[in-house]
Amino acid sequence: MYNNFSIVDYQKSEDENKAIQKLAEHRDIKLMVKEIGEKYGIDIQSTEGNSHLGDFSYPKEDEQKLISILDRYLNGLMSRFSTD
Repeated sequence: MYNNFSIVDYQKSEDENKAIQKLAEHRDIKLMVKEIGEKYGIDIQSTEGNSHLGDFSYPKEDEQKLISILDRYLNGLMSRFSTD
């Protein structure tokens, strides 16, 4: 132990930081999808708790439009990182 901080505490701290990072990434992705939906006039609502419906609800008639928009957005994003 060094300065009252054991290896076990350090390992636990690393695990907690990974969990916090995953939650932050999840939150950011949810916000991105909601913002994109809003920009294109799709009413996307966050579900609450650990819903069996997933993270969002949106009008069924907008599903293909939303998928297409997200696909274009993500493809554009990925092309920025292409090494070709």
